[in-house]
Amino acid sequence: MKFYKQIDLSKIKVLSFDLDNTIYDCQTVLTRAENWFTTYLCERYGLGGKYLSYDYWAAVKSKVLHEDMSLEDDVTLLRAKSLVVAFKEIGIPLKGDLEEANALVKLFVQKRSDGVVADDVRSLMKDLKDKYPLISVSNGNLDAKQLDVASYFETDLRPERFKFHRKPHADLFNECARFKNVAPSEILHIGDDPYTDVFGAVSAGCRCVWLRKGYTGISPDEKFLSVLPDIEIDDILELRQLLL
Repeated sequence: MKFYKQIDLSKIKVLSFDLDNTIYDCQTVLTRAENWFTTYLCERYGLGGKYLSYDYWAAVKSKVLHEDMSLEDDVTLLRAKSLVVAFKEIGIPLKGDLEEANALVKLFVQKRSDGVVADDVRSLMKDLKDKYPLISVSNGNLDAKQLDVASYFETDLRPERFKFHRKPHADLFNECARFKNVAPSEILHIGDDPYTDVFGAVSAGCRCVWLRKGYTGISPDEKFLSVLPDIEIDDILELRQLLL
């Protein structure tokens, strides 16, 4: 544990949590879901060749985002719209267009939310909840109920297209402050990403605990930091010593 700034933890009134790669191993689950989804699409629609690689679907998604950057604030809609474009390119347009694409993406989100939160992390979250209001502040489309973590949080803040920009924009942090009627400086945000979590929280005026390299050690490291967090930890369980 490292302290980079002077911080009075007694003045913290709210804890905000990133979810993916902060309280569980998201990347393994996400990679497995992407591979499953690729195979499923190919089997369902009789595809082969380059379509058997997730790289094709990822490239289309990137192109669709580049053409409409507002979609970065709704990753579920982005994935659905990219499927519509991809199948038109392939030459077999989805019969139900966006409605069919949304149904497909729903299957993906189920697989993408099929993670496991360790018992010691669950115990930590329960104890933190007994002491602080907890708010989840996440960019992704994880189904928190399926992961069985929704009960820890008073609310689940996500980007909304044309309403709340994704982190590192201040929108979600500001909404967290508004929701709990506190100053941003009374929020301690915990997250793994140097850009979306650390830069985002600090820029919004919140205090920040950075989980260095994330839950499984694969998140971006300190060379991607542009501002310093208040505190750096190497293990999410260090929050017990810090806050309890």
